[in-house]
Amino acid sequence: MNGLDGFSTPELNGTFNNWCGNCNPMTDVNSDGIWEKTVSLAAGTYEYKFSFDNWAGQENLSAATGCTVTAGTFSNRALVVTSDMILEVICWGLCEPCIEPDTSNWNLNWSDEFDGTELNTLHWVFETGNSGWGNNELQYYTSSSNNLSVINGILSITAREVAFQGSNYTSARIVSNNLVELQYGKIEARIKVPSGQGIWPAFWMLGANYETVGWPQCGEIDVMEHVNNELITNATVHWDNLVNHAYKGSSAPFDPTIFHVYGVNWDDEQLIFTIDNHPYYRYRYADYTNAESIFQKPFFFLLNVAVGGNWPGNPDLTTQFPATMEVDYVRAYSNNSAGLDLLQKPLSCKIYPQPFQESFNLSVPEEFLLNSYRIYSMQGKLIASGTIDSPSKLIQTAHWASGLYLLQVCSKNKIMDSVRICKE
Repeated sequence: MNGLDGFSTPELNGTFNNWCGNCNPMTDVNSDGIWEKTVSLAAGTYEYKFSFDNWAGQENLSAATGCTVTAGTFSNRALVVTSDMILEVICWGLCEPCIEPDTSNWNLNWSDEFDGTELNTLHWVFETGNSGWGNNELQYYTSSSNNLSVINGILSITAREVAFQGSNYTSARIVSNNLVELQYGKIEARIKVPSGQGIWPAFWMLGANYETVGWPQCGEIDVMEHVNNELITNATVHWDNLVNHAYKGSSAPFDPTIFHVYGVNWDDEQLIFTIDNHPYYRYRYADYTNAESIFQKPFFFLLNVAVGGNWPGNPDLTTQFPATMEVDYVRAYSNNSAGLDLLQKPLSCKIYPQPFQESFNLSVPEEFLLNSYRIYSMQGKLIASGTIDSPSKLIQTAHWASGLYLLQVCSKNKIMDSVRICKE
């Protein structure tokens, strides 16, 4: 079994040992990241799966695959023994052959590195209130610096046990809706999550048509969710299957006390979820009703820490406040073989020359006039901005460093056009 380096020692459990938790710990014999276990079995048919730390975490296997046997709420791996045998290397949580590590040449298209001293409002807006957010959550989301801060390159979202506007807890929730909306690519965020009964941090995505079609018709991609004190991270896909709300997902073991990179590789056929570049769950649209029509469209980002709710339950006397999620960065990459995100859509504005040296001309159609332009480094820093006051505007770049930049044309904080530009 591969893909668990850095995590707790995995265990092999099954019908052959009465599902005895830590009775069969595995070992990484050659320090190659492949954990092994030899067991003596009589000929016959067995069920098994991998777990860790005496069932603190276990594989979440899909029932819709050929390697599982499903009884009640559990899907387990199936094994038929007829003689001595060595099983192929398999990866945690995957019923199919292991997904190969991603070696694509990804290009960074957009990022927020959380530099500076405040939230970049060109990327994010606050969502506030105590509506329960569909999950009977207990917090009141605020825009206060007590609940969200940007310091030393880290975005901190903090849940506090503070009475406010009828709620006993406060926290923060930010979204990139109408500001940063992407379609396809590699999405990553480096995050350290809080733990505690009733604490629910998340990094996720909603369909950009959310405001017009609602949920779950817009679709939801949960790149990372962590609840309570569990030693697993969760990835889930939600959608409307033309009958009702449907969801599928999986989980992977992790150490919640340190930073991890949570990601999803997204193209026009599937979503592959990763932690620290280890793939652990694949969701293929073709396997599910109406999925293609939902996940082949733009999505936006959300970051939040919820308190309580249907999934984690309420905090108790063991819960320690404040509970802070730390985010080092959020990044979006593109790859021609994986599809294009919206930052590479056919453009209405023109840049010439391209690449440029001391300056370039921004040529725009009439409907872009009197709107604003903003230019960012690929690390998310604002380099230049202004108003488009003529159909052809000269922009001086003599003081810029060589490299790639992102130019956005905006109307009332809505992105009308985006293009990558290059200085020689």
